[in-house]
Amino acid sequence: MYAVALTGKEQLEYREVTLSSCGPEEITLKVHAVGICGSDLRIFKQGDSRIDMPRVTGHEIAGEIIETGSMVTGLEKGDRVTLGAHIPCGFCYYCQKNMGHQCEKKHSIGYQVDGGFAEYAVLPREFVRFGSIQKIAGTTSFEQASLSEPFSCVLSGIREVGAGAGDTIVVYGAGAIGCMYIAALKRMGAARVIAVQRSAPRRQKAAEAGADRVVDPSIENMSDIMNEETNGLGADRVIVTAPSAELQNEALDIVRKTGSILLFAGMKSAEAPPFDTDKIIYKQLRVTGTHGAPRDLHMEAVKWIDEGLINFDLFITHTFALYETDLAFRTADGKEGLKCVVLPQKP
Repeated sequence: MYAVALTGKEQLEYREVTLSSCGPEEITLKVHAVGICGSDLRIFKQGDSRIDMPRVTGHEIAGEIIETGSMVTGLEKGDRVTLGAHIPCGFCYYCQKNMGHQCEKKHSIGYQVDGGFAEYAVLPREFVRFGSIQKIAGTTSFEQASLSEPFSCVLSGIREVGAGAGDTIVVYGAGAIGCMYIAALKRMGAARVIAVQRSAPRRQKAAEAGADRVVDPSIENMSDIMNEETNGLGADRVIVTAPSAELQNEALDIVRKTGSILLFAGMKSAEAPPFDTDKIIYKQLRVTGTHGAPRDLHMEAVKWIDEGLINFDLFITHTFALYETDLAFRTADGKEGLKCVVLPQKP
């Protein structure tokens, strides 16, 4: 089979490799679609301490089961499925609390084991036992299904920040994740969703996703806008999907007293000045972060996709064959469009 391995920083190699045999508690998946995540780009550019190269990365995966081990139950050859990213151990404190995404082992598809930038992938025993493998509807495309993992992270963020019907919510960043937040929040009944984005093409995508107002921060002042939008009260919730310390601190200014802030994107420590904790204290704010998603929210994400609760096709702007994976990464890194998806079975 063919796969694309990360062999060094910014070095991807399209190569022929031997497909490992399927063990008694494993599953062999024919990969039909794999999305490029921001973490894939970070690994591509900076490496990661959890990854030994060469490594086939990619964890936003959808495909067809072509073989199951003799001890696998509940799944069978021919099932169309989409995957979560995390490989829970099943036994640590967090796994026992339905928080496999916080498992103490910190194992994930595409990190300690090979991921989806390949024609086929063998899913390891621990993932088959404790990870998230969800069947998809026959009407759901593999490209759409590959969005289940990032969208589950969006649902996790919405739950953590406490967003609800009638809220006024600011979303910083209108990449794929930001636009998913916008669309989901509007579907869930947010009264006003205000998107903040410098890039004109992405501002257009934010509007298409359902944003009630789209702000160009290079020419507009967010404090003035929030005074106008909320009569000086401030936003109920602020979601920061961009890796910017400046925006994280600005969120403290525009959120109302007792409101909540979600920090979705991590940053390099060198770029992270101290938070103004006085604002957190005296405005009595709730500031939270989110990383990954538990299995129940991956199941919920698949339901959203299968039922077409929002237009998931909007988020997929580029598709590539497997041999074009390097181009796909450079397209994603150039912030062209929203989500880049590799189709390993595409000729």
